[in-house]
Amino acid sequence: MKKMILLFLLVIFASSAYADSITIASVTSSPSEIKPGERININVLLENHGDSDIKDVSVGLDLTSGNLPFIPVGSAAQKVIDKIKDDDSEYIEFTLMSSPDTKPDTYKIPIVVGYKTNADGIVEKKSVIGLVVKAPPILEVAIEESKVFKVGQAGEVTVRFVNRGLGDVKFLSAKIGKSINYDIISVNTVYIGNVEPDDFETATFNMRFNQKFASIPLEVDYRDNNNKEYQQTFNLELPLYTSEEAVALGLENGSNIFAYFGIVLIVILFFLIRRYRKRKRMR
Repeated sequence: MKKMILLFLLVIFASSAYADSITIASVTSSPSEIKPGERININVLLENHGDSDIKDVSVGLDLTSGNLPFIPVGSAAQKVIDKIKDDDSEYIEFTLMSSPDTKPDTYKIPIVVGYKTNADGIVEKKSVIGLVVKAPPILEVAIEESKVFKVGQAGEVTVRFVNRGLGDVKFLSAKIGKSINYDIISVNTVYIGNVEPDDFETATFNMRFNQKFASIPLEVDYRDNNNKEYQQTFNLELPLYTSEEAVALGLENGSNIFAYFGIVLIVILFFLIRRYRKRKRMR
């Protein structure tokens, strides 16, 4: 008898809990991914699985966290549905805009559903929705400094890697391809690591060039904040000169050459003057 009473009470309790039950059936966003500064529409589908109408259902997005770069557009971040009938559903929509300087990442936004029931009073249910912000990396590569300025000379070539994008450039590596136009004295592959937005890193290669006009193919591999892989090839132009051109442009000190030329000229003039005087005495 006691077991029958206990089972009866459990059935009544389960029925009363199920009688007033609002659940989040689905959450969709359009578009599925956004760029910094863009808008996104979030649709929340609520379902009443009970056998009675539920009034004053509130749905709110908690954007108070400091790391959530979103603001509601067109309405507040909390809305109220007057009534959801038993065994029925209702959609509610929010429009958010991301900050123009939002860092690309996947953001978790808490969502709170509240309603009043006859049995339990006010009920709150919390969940989390995810929003994806993407921005393609913008990597700029150029020769920052070169100690090589003429053909046949060996020295260091320093390359600068600048991150002009809003997201991180991660796991960056660079490789110089082989060519008959130059010899790579150092290793041809270097690992740079991460480059934060509005920042730069450098890498140095030791090279010798066999041709006057040199174009260095530099292959780079890296990932963005969402671990998407990128591969690019940059052709770096390095102007080279002959010894005479280097002296004329002030890239190389030509004082020794002029000193040798001056010494030779003085020696020639000395012998010419001596020969001239000798002939003059013989007359």
